Amino acid sequence: MRIVDARARIVLNSRGEPILEVEINRSSEAVPLGASRGSHEVSRLEIEKAVEIFNSELVDFLKTYDIQTLGDLKNFEEDFLTIGGIKRYGGDILLAIEYAILRAWANYYNKPIYAFFNEKPKFNIKILANVVGGGAHSKWRGPSVQEFLIVPYVEDIRLAVFLSSYIHKKIGERLETLDKKFMYGRNDEGAWVTSLDEDSILSLLSSIREEIKKEYSIDIKLGIDMAATHLYKEGVYRYRGKEYSREDFISEINRMIKDYKLFYVEDPLFEEDFEGFSEINKSTDALITGDDLTVTNTERIKKAIEKNSVKAVIIKPDQVGSLIKVIEAVELCKRNNIIPVLSHRSGETESNILAHLAVGLEIPFVKFGISGGERISKLNELIRIFEKIKS
Repeated sequence: MRIVDARARIVLNSRGEPILEVEINRSSEAVPLGASRGSHEVSRLEIEKAVEIFNSELVDFLKTYDIQTLGDLKNFEEDFLTIGGIKRYGGDILLAIEYAILRAWANYYNKPIYAFFNEKPKFNIKILANVVGGGAHSKWRGPSVQEFLIVPYVEDIRLAVFLSSYIHKKIGERLETLDKKFMYGRNDEGAWVTSLDEDSILSLLSSIREEIKKEYSIDIKLGIDMAATHLYKEGVYRYRGKEYSREDFISEINRMIKDYKLFYVEDPLFEEDFEGFSEINKSTDALITGDDLTVTNTERIKKAIEKNSVKAVIIKPDQVGSLIKVIEAVELCKRNNIIPVLSHRSGETESNILAHLAVGLEIPFVKFGISGGERISKLNELIRIFEKIKS
C-alpha cells in the first residue's frame, strides 16, 4: 500500500480534550491521552504545534513509503529516527501515523487490522473491567484507589463482556442503597464514583462475586489499580486520610490482597520502588503489575524482571509512542513469563484499533473499561473478531 495522501488535524478525546489525529489515504486514527501518567512516558508536542509540524514537514516524507508488511513498518520507523524521531516530533505523531497506516492497510487489502501482525492468531483474551473508580480518574472525588476491577474467568469473550456489563449495572444498583450520596456518577473510564471507602467497596464486590459464583458457577476475580505514585509525597503515602511509611503501606497492600482474595494488583507502590514491588510480588500469587513502574519501556521492564518486581506489565502504546517498541515490549514479557496487559487510557478515542492489537499480538488480558462508547467500541470489536476466528 503506497501512501499517497497524509494530513493531521485536531479532534477530541472522550474527556473533550484536544488530541492529534492523522489521516493516511483517507483512513484516520488518533492517539489517546491519560490523566494518570508515569513520569517516564515519552514526551508529546503541544497539539497545535504537532499538527503544524506534521503538515509542513512530514507529508512529503510519508509519500515515499509503500507499507505492505511489518518489516516495512519497522524500516519506516528507522527512517523516522534519522529525521529527528520522537525527540523532534513527539510520541503522538509517530503512533498516530502508524495507527493510521494500519487502518489504511486494512482498508486497502480488505483485511482485518490484526492480520498485519498475525494472519491466524490464537484468541484467548480475558478482560479486566473497571467498575468502581477513584483517584486521578475521578478528580479525587471518592476512594484513593484508582480502579476496582473485575475479571470474569471465562473462555468466551462474549460472556465476559456481557457478564461484566451486568455486574457493572448491579454494582450501581447496590451503591444506590449503600451510599446515600451516590448519584450514578461515573468517572473518566465509566466506572462508578462513590463516597464509600475502599474496604466497603471491596466487600461489596466480594459479595457480588459470591452471588455470581453461586448462581452461574462462574469465577469472578477481583483486582485494583492503586496508582500509588499519586499517593506518594515526600517519602510517605497519603492514603485514606492518613500517612503511611513504605513498610506500613506494603503491609496494607498485603492485607487487602489477603482479605479480599485479590487476583490483580497494579502499581501498588511508587514508580521507582522496584524493590518494594519485589517484596510484595514474592509474598503473593496475585498478579503484581507494573504500569507507571514500567511504562511500556523495555529497559524498565528488564529491570522489573531482574528484580522479580512483577508478574504482569501494562502495555499502553502511547506511553512509548512506537508500535515496534510495543511489539518488543510484548515479546520481552512473553520470553520471561511476564503477562502483558493491553490497556486503554482515561482520555480515549472512539477507535477499536486496540482490539486488533490485542488479537494480533496475542495479548492474554485487556483493560478497555466496560462503560461508554469509546470503551464499548473495543469490546464489541473483540466479540466480532472472536466470532470470525472461532468460525
